[in-house]
Amino acid sequence: MGFDHGNDLCLSFWATAMEKGWIHFPPNATVLEIGCAEADWITPMLKERPDLQITGLDWRACERPGTTIQGNVLDADLFPPASFDCIVSVSAIEHVGLGSYENDPGDRHGDKHAMQNAARWLKPGGWMYLDVPYREEAYEVHGSFRAYDTAAIDRRLLPGFLKTCWAKCVVDHPDGPYMAMLLEKA
Repeated sequence: MGFDHGNDLCLSFWATAMEKGWIHFPPNATVLEIGCAEADWITPMLKERPDLQITGLDWRACERPGTTIQGNVLDADLFPPASFDCIVSVSAIEHVGLGSYENDPGDRHGDKHAMQNAARWLKPGGWMYLDVPYREEAYEVHGSFRAYDTAAIDRRLLPGFLKTCWAKCVVDHPDGPYMAMLLEKA
């Protein structure tokens, strides 16, 4: 059958990662999606794996199957430590703290703080998938999003994680290319 990405660019990166065998959910896994209001990852994922216990988190209100929380990914106390088997963030981390979305508090290191919280909320042995805009030459902030070079990925996104799989996604989109990554909790 395959994950239905509905022609969404970043959801298509996720679909490709699944096709390539990157993604392995334990049975009845607890899963957090960071940034659930933009593209609907939850609905097609639950069609594929109805056993998953998915919680969606976003600053903006949205309705998705399962549990959704309108909350702040920068709030470390939002979930207890080791709450989730897996975390998914489809094109969201690069926006955290830049004030571009409703209720998004400004934090110039919001991406780093969000990733620290993700590492805290992930169970030992758990994994996190994310994709972010990527630039070969330098880290950049473009008003509403960040674009990362390899050094910035290592410095800003990887503390607490090991990079297990990653792929540069070359696309015809103004924010592209992207880097899709599967990270394991260190």
